[in-house]
Amino acid sequence: MDYFDEFNFSAPKKNRSSLKTMEDIVLAAEVLAKSSEISESTVQNLADKAGYAKSTIFHHFKKFDDVFIYVFLIRRRKALLSIAELINQHPADAPLSVLVTNMLNLFFQQLNAPPRKVLLFILAKFFKHTKNPHLINLEADIFIPAWISAVSRDNTNTFVKFNEVELRLRLRALQAVVRSPFFEDSAMAGTSEHFDVAYNIAMNILNAPVVVD
Repeated sequence: MDYFDEFNFSAPKKNRSSLKTMEDIVLAAEVLAKSSEISESTVQNLADKAGYAKSTIFHHFKKFDDVFIYVFLIRRRKALLSIAELINQHPADAPLSVLVTNMLNLFFQQLNAPPRKVLLFILAKFFKHTKNPHLINLEADIFIPAWISAVSRDNTNTFVKFNEVELRLRLRALQAVVRSPFFEDSAMAGTSEHFDVAYNIAMNILNAPVVVD
């Protein structure tokens, strides 16, 4: 699923002026997103922060909400790519437990970065406007080739070779364990307790299934 296509977020014309304008608008939106008054932000606020007229904002985005959705999608894609790269760089002589720990550290770092109310505000904008909220997990399928590669080079015998269908479901389950407390604004989100629970579940999800005679 490519949400950039769904929202018609086409790349700006490849000239320096257009690229800089888009970058300025996105940076201004990120500044607003960190504001204590994010829910009261307006196009005028964004225009003032970016240093452009409101008409320039609407030249690049159809709706004001689209700016925050774009920021969300950009951040999400960068986060997913960074996780995939972490998996790709996992050394052959390091066990599964090390990769799981490193993945969880990066997941938690990314989800803890924005203030919780900002995360929830931007998520609400995204889910309000997308026609495909049920497909949000599909983008994380970029983990699959990286994971298969990590399994193929492993020499610790701590990785299990799952078929692609099963691996997809197991990785999505891991995502849910990590992000659900954040998305639900739970007091547990991002705590050491959350990390420990996520680690234990991840090791169960990604280890070989127990066979009962």
